[in-house]
Amino acid sequence: MDVYVCRADYGKYTENFKEYSCVGIGWFINIDPERNDWDLKNKEFLKTKYREMYPDDIGMKLHQNVGQIDRFLHECNIGDLIITPYRSQKLLIGKLTSDFIFQRDQGFPYTWRKNVQWLLDDVSRHQFSIPLQNSLRSSLTFFRIKQREEICQILNINSPVPPRPTFNMNSVYELIRKRILELDSIEFELLASYLLKTLGFEPKQQTGFVGDGGIDFEGELDVHGIASINLQVQFKRYHTATIGEREIRSFRGALKNDFQGCFITLSKFTRRAIESADKRGYKPIKLIDGMKFIELFIQQYDQIVEEIRLEENDDLEKKLRFKKTLFPSL
Repeated sequence: MDVYVCRADYGKYTENFKEYSCVGIGWFINIDPERNDWDLKNKEFLKTKYREMYPDDIGMKLHQNVGQIDRFLHECNIGDLIITPYRSQKLLIGKLTSDFIFQRDQGFPYTWRKNVQWLLDDVSRHQFSIPLQNSLRSSLTFFRIKQREEICQILNINSPVPPRPTFNMNSVYELIRKRILELDSIEFELLASYLLKTLGFEPKQQTGFVGDGGIDFEGELDVHGIASINLQVQFKRYHTATIGEREIRSFRGALKNDFQGCFITLSKFTRRAIESADKRGYKPIKLIDGMKFIELFIQQYDQIVEEIRLEENDDLEKKLRFKKTLFPSL
């Protein structure tokens, strides 16, 4: 069982996927391959037809798109899992129930399809790990993702993938979590601020100076020099008590008009808190729970240590010193 993402023109046709219980691709939408005697098993044949239809697409674009078409036709199989995003941050998740079919429906342009039994609707991508969230941001139309255990877990089905023998992920995360919990509340906020800095966040005001609604930092997040976001951040060092909807609503109420929000905790968020953070018509709030915080910590470890050293915070560096061989590749 593999897991694939099939985009519906960046969510434009996700409701059609749901209504017609299918996923589809759109490069050859007006062509019935059976009536036109197309050899769908021949990738070179598909390349020839693609060149005829899209003569301006050459080189990498041609190979990439034909590769996605071939993957849709032959790589994914009945029983594989499918994810498709809405225009919002929500996801639709299901299971493939047919091989390739050609079908026309009014108002729905995708005629090259595979049928799907949809299992979960309105799933927030924020409840998944950072690596999976990053994978879901790919601009490809059809691609496979490797974090199938997470998808199987949310569907409450057993993953056929055996555990990796090299790392006991639970023990690694627990070791790092225990070390972070040894920090006091000020040290944790400093660590979180260093982590945010490595991701492009430049704080303008720090703990104790914002003084409104429990917000700990506010500043500007530079997204790889492409865009800038005004961001206000709240930290909760809780490691047992979950963060509920009330805390999310209170945080949203304290946000300035031109700022987005990010809520960081070492514990977890309730289902209603996650739903509230993504509520349509309201300012979205990004949620980072304990597991995601540790994933980001591992991912940014070298840069975090460098930030700590720049400020000569020797005590914090000693408390957060780990052997690099401990860290798995995420």
